Amino acid sequence: VEPRWGAAETFWATPCMHDNAQSGYRTAASIVAHLRSWMPPLLRQVYWASSSVPCNNVFKPFYFHGVKVPENYAKGTSTYSADSPHWWADRVKLLCSLNYQALAPVTRGVFDLTEEWEKKRAEQYEAQALKLTNEGKTIEAAKVLQKFVDENCARVEKEYKMLNENLEEMLKTVGIKCVYLDYIKDWTTKKGVPLPLP
Repeated sequence: VEPRWGAAETFWATPCMHDNAQSGYRTAASIVAHLRSWMPPLLRQVYWASSSVPCNNVFKPFYFHGVKVPENYAKGTSTYSADSPHWWADRVKLLCSLNYQALAPVTRGVFDLTEEWEKKRAEQYEAQALKLTNEGKTIEAAKVLQKFVDENCARVEKEYKMLNENLEEMLKTVGIKCVYLDYIKDWTTKKGVPLPLP
């Protein structure tokens, strides 16, 4: 569906539920659960989580046994918060919605590289954690995975901030081309999301 689908399209099936005046649904987050019953508890479940629609965001790995989610990923309320990674991600999605054809490929260009990097590094970190676990060093193994999660979250935070600035700047050149602009204006005003809207 990807070659035919756009953010304003409602006909083609897609996991991305973009802001849309025709529907009350919107994707708040996305997740891929990597469940491995044969692994020790520390490595059994990996949740690759995205803070917004999958097409304009990045999936980050989290391990929910012995590894903590960074504290700032718990920040956020139902209205915009400038210190919340959730809202940084949502704002990237909203900026892309203002000119999907021009801005979404830029976002994917950044996040595709990040996801490839994360997958390769996951193999390395998980192999190290598995070795430590097999040696009975579960606490050390959890520290290895915690380092990996923290590195990914720190990297993605920088990317969110960079994209929030660069996409807004790009809009000055490419312009706003959005079918549901009134809907986005209304929603972002209610939520307090700062967007460069006319």
